[in-house]
Amino acid sequence: MNMLRTRIRLYVKETENILKNHKNVEEVTNCIEEFYKITQGYEPTVKVKFQDICFIREVFLAEFYPVLLKIFIENLEVEWFSNPHHKHLSEVFDKCFLDGDAASSFTVLIRCVDNLDISFRLNKCVFLLEKFLDNHGLFRIIQTGCKSPPDSSVDFVWDDLISLIATLPDKTANKLQLQNSEKFYPLQYIPLLCDEMMRMLRNQHETLASSKDIHLEFISRVIGKVCVSGHSALVWKTLVPPLERGVREDYLWCRMTERVVTGVPDRCLECTLTALLSHIPWYGLMDKFIGDSVSRKQKIQYLLCTKLLFHRHSQEIHLLQSIMGYLGSSHTRKALFVKVMRDLLAVWGDSSALRHTSVEQHLYITKALFIGLGFLQESHKEEIREDFIQLLMPGIQCHIGSSDHRIRKIGMALAETMSAALDPKGQQLKFEFPRDEEVEYLVSLTVPPEDPGLLDLANEMGDVQINLEKPGEKTQEDGEVKGDLNIDPDLDSDDDLVPYDMSNDTKFTKVKQPKYIRDCMEGLISADEPDRLEICLGVTEALIRKNPDGLAEIAEEFAKILLHLSDRYSTKDFVTLRFKSLVALTVHAPEQVSKFLTSQFYERNYNLRQRMDILEVLGGAAQELSQPVGSSQSTEHEKPTNKITPLQNQNSPEGWREIVRQRIESKTRRFAKGAQKDVVASKNRFGAVAGSFFYPLMANFDRKENTFDMMGEDSLVLARLVYTLGVILYAAINTPAIKQMADRLLEFLWVIRFHSDVSVRHAVLFAVSMVILSVPGHTLLTDLHGEMMETKHWLEDVMEKDVNAESRKMAIQSLMLLENVIKQEFTKGGDLT
Repeated sequence: MNMLRTRIRLYVKETENILKNHKNVEEVTNCIEEFYKITQGYEPTVKVKFQDICFIREVFLAEFYPVLLKIFIENLEVEWFSNPHHKHLSEVFDKCFLDGDAASSFTVLIRCVDNLDISFRLNKCVFLLEKFLDNHGLFRIIQTGCKSPPDSSVDFVWDDLISLIATLPDKTANKLQLQNSEKFYPLQYIPLLCDEMMRMLRNQHETLASSKDIHLEFISRVIGKVCVSGHSALVWKTLVPPLERGVREDYLWCRMTERVVTGVPDRCLECTLTALLSHIPWYGLMDKFIGDSVSRKQKIQYLLCTKLLFHRHSQEIHLLQSIMGYLGSSHTRKALFVKVMRDLLAVWGDSSALRHTSVEQHLYITKALFIGLGFLQESHKEEIREDFIQLLMPGIQCHIGSSDHRIRKIGMALAETMSAALDPKGQQLKFEFPRDEEVEYLVSLTVPPEDPGLLDLANEMGDVQINLEKPGEKTQEDGEVKGDLNIDPDLDSDDDLVPYDMSNDTKFTKVKQPKYIRDCMEGLISADEPDRLEICLGVTEALIRKNPDGLAEIAEEFAKILLHLSDRYSTKDFVTLRFKSLVALTVHAPEQVSKFLTSQFYERNYNLRQRMDILEVLGGAAQELSQPVGSSQSTEHEKPTNKITPLQNQNSPEGWREIVRQRIESKTRRFAKGAQKDVVASKNRFGAVAGSFFYPLMANFDRKENTFDMMGEDSLVLARLVYTLGVILYAAINTPAIKQMADRLLEFLWVIRFHSDVSVRHAVLFAVSMVILSVPGHTLLTDLHGEMMETKHWLEDVMEKDVNAESRKMAIQSLMLLENVIKQEFTKGGDLT
């Protein structure tokens, strides 16, 4: 055996010498033709006497064939193919690569394309690789791989070959770039590879039908490697339709498909299974594609029951329907389905998980629960009812207490739906929340999707109508309809009546409008006169703004009345009118009202709604006080007219120029026009009272009262407080106190920047952006340099690690604002120098 290999090595060396030192093309042709005969099993005519050509060919192809192919490429010359008389040489040369061992030829061509520089040799390798794909070379590779299971001796060779097959589009794209062939593009190469695998699977199906053993591990490993390389969606888009037809018709296809999918290596299973779940058209086919492997294979169970549900989230609802439908549609997976539903409900109702996961992830879990409810059977409900209700109740509590209105809405929707599904005959939960399109969509998920195959069949037969009535036979309904058709529609119509115009009707009341503020105050506290209260509240804002003199003496008492005023009679626009009145009162008596409101914010005898009202009033008043006087009154630009004003001397040059100018101006249509007058500087009215609005609000924020805990369950008020502080700070822009206020606000924010409630973190990010916008750039980079550097590092940390997408977006915006401030300051410094 060793002597035989020595002789073959001698032949290889002689061939290499001939190719390097050939005298003419005929010598090269004979050498390559001799090589081709050995690869095809023909009797060679070389001097070495080979006794058994079949055995020689097996050893030669296994060990020496790729070596000689590489030698051919290295010694390739343009003259061999440029002359028309050398056509036979060109044909034999191509056949050596296309008709020999497909795996070796493919490996040599790929490695040459990857290693060669731009040259004729590279172009020839690309040409051979294209012909290799056209001549079903990939099918021959797959066919060889499916002949027997791998052992330790060929396992490494398999890994290398499969890696080359999967990465061919990447290697050719990196090497050829703009000169790449379209056959190597993923959109063409991956479907071609999948078609070759399907062709092999059909052959294997015939073999299996004849009661012979088959081996599918090579196909599984190829699919897994291609999916890991980033083409999983394209793979299953091509493979699922033919496999679906097979598994619907034959149980042998079910066995083969299950073996192919579950035989994927564990390291490739996640991306392979995820893409498959997204492309299977109906959850009922999951059982045919992967069988009951979730109960047998631990990796698949972990992916379906844990990772794809709890550790990831997707916008594709089809993936969730495939998972939950697969688990809940079989009695063999009943225990696993109940466990998954229980785990989902436990995570859904966990307050810590609700605070530390994004809204998208929580909505994903909620959708999974809605879908799972559609697969609960009566036998399930009897076993899980008490356990699930015990998990549901704390979940309802933490959802209702959430600061995010969307979380509250979907929590109440799931609670109602689940209580009705678990105990349809018992007492049902009912909540008041907006039943918008999102809620309707979530509730609709409880209905399992139909098999699209049956829907297609129904659509095909939709045009066929069957009439079961006998000729001449009438039904009672037909008679009624016919009778209705004989009725004259104009006999009983009110369309000719003209409706009475009631648009100008006014509500009549004996109560007179108050003309003085004290009369208005008395009307607001009249508990037994709803009409008087409504009229007084409607004119309160106008009276305050019309008669601001003397408000300082009664401002505190007036603010107390408005703050404690409740809507006992469902007054129209009550909330808006009271808010505007309080803002107007605060604007015209800022020192007195702000002192009262800030002192009452932390008192015990107020509910959360009143505390929120205090913050909203302070923020609105601060914004109005910071505006210049009269800025709220909108002025319209005068429109140019065709009238020409008479001039003192129209015959002078200045006179006719003025006439022409006016005529042009009168004919000119302007869509926007700048200010016609110089801007007059005005004093910021808010600067003198900014401190009384700002500092008292931060005095006792961490104090826990019996009915008020901002650092705990009442974090919604804390978020509103931070927002209000940011608004007040921005209203104090260009005032001397802005630096001290910003310094104090950053110190306050530093304590709560890692709050578990996402609404508080959003408020902190908003307040930080207000600091950057309000404080002059040179002050930020000098007096507040240390604080801003710490803030910058924190913003970068939020941008990279925060679970909430909106928080990351706001952090990026704040960093961009800070970067712009720094650039502007450095630009100013450069201009000064």
